[in-house]
Amino acid sequence: MSVLAVTSDLLWLGKIRAAAGKLGLEVRVPQTKPQVTEFLLDDATKLVLVDLEHARFDFVETIRLVKGTRWEVRMVCFGHHTDAAKLAKARDTGAKEVLPNSEFDRRLPELLASVSPH
Repeated sequence: MSVLAVTSDLLWLGKIRAAAGKLGLEVRVPQTKPQVTEFLLDDATKLVLVDLEHARFDFVETIRLVKGTRWEVRMVCFGHHTDAAKLAKARDTGAKEVLPNSEFDRRLPELLASVSPH
């Protein structure tokens, strides 16, 4: 089972990898848009984490890509609580789970456990 982590933030990536490793989950980090699609098409991908502050990927395009490619896969978006407009835009684009960073950080183990084989 794997988690697709669409983030360029090394702090978030470290936290995600550490928590996923404890649960036996592989973390895949796309470097290009075609890799996002490639990883989404892999049935092993059970959770997609989308950082709304990604340096290279537009989160609206990413959300649409996820919804259009694997609408059934669980997707959780996260971003700064002070950027209410960005959080709202993610919801308006079709993301069902949109969390401020603090809640994402607190719930990360639970989110990963929901797709863990253990």
